[in-house]
Amino acid sequence: MTAALVVALPACALWPDSARAGAWTQKESQGSAFLQTTATWSSAAFAADGSLFTARSYDKVSTQLFLEYGASDWLTLLAAPELLTIKTGPATFGALEMPAARYSGFGYQEIGARFRFGEGAGWIVSAQAVLRIPGARPSEGPATVGYGDAEVDLRLMAGLSFALFGYPAFLDIEAAQRLREGAPPDEIRIDATLGVRVAPDWLLLLQSFNVISEGAGQGPDFDFSYAYYKVQVGGMYDVTPRLSLMLAGVSTWYARNAIQENGIVGGMLVRY
Repeated sequence: MTAALVVALPACALWPDSARAGAWTQKESQGSAFLQTTATWSSAAFAADGSLFTARSYDKVSTQLFLEYGASDWLTLLAAPELLTIKTGPATFGALEMPAARYSGFGYQEIGARFRFGEGAGWIVSAQAVLRIPGARPSEGPATVGYGDAEVDLRLMAGLSFALFGYPAFLDIEAAQRLREGAPPDEIRIDATLGVRVAPDWLLLLQSFNVISEGAGQGPDFDFSYAYYKVQVGGMYDVTPRLSLMLAGVSTWYARNAIQENGIVGGMLVRY
């Protein structure tokens, strides 16, 4: 899934009596469509030592449609087109002045599959591979930096269902390597989601998204290593057994050589 936030979990809020997470595969011939919009803004960045400083503004709106379909009980097919708008403010670096920049168009288009290879009473282990095809081109301006090269996301996922203080809950932990073409360095990604069904129609979600570059990349935009750590807190409400709405807030709480982002996430999940 995307670098920003993995909230299109296939079964994280299916029926009122279930609480499951992203490692679970869809049942055969069943699926889901999750429409998510994430709006973030930034006017600060973390230095190499983790200290914050004022930086050029960076505002982004990403809309993705996460599609999942159960080819079998153990194999789920994935696709996720994205529309993207990025605006950066002007900046001055010594004698170099950089004007404001903007990009509106296609973001990454994702296609892949999730394979379940272990399952027991309340637990599951899966593997996922996703090809991320860029919709932006470097020639479209500096706002497309980081969005113009193909990527492959290889992910190991483990899920656990349990009761937390008497409430149905799940914990999903994912470890991934993001292989990136071109100038950007490859990345290690570690994501975790805790979901608690506090009422028949309400699911609370606490999520952590963590990215660590594998060294530095190439060229002026990626000639340094970086890391950033985000937390997302929100909830999902089941309007019907097949329709749910989600709202959350997201923030970069710590980073190294990366911007500090805050934002909101909204989504609609349809099961079929």
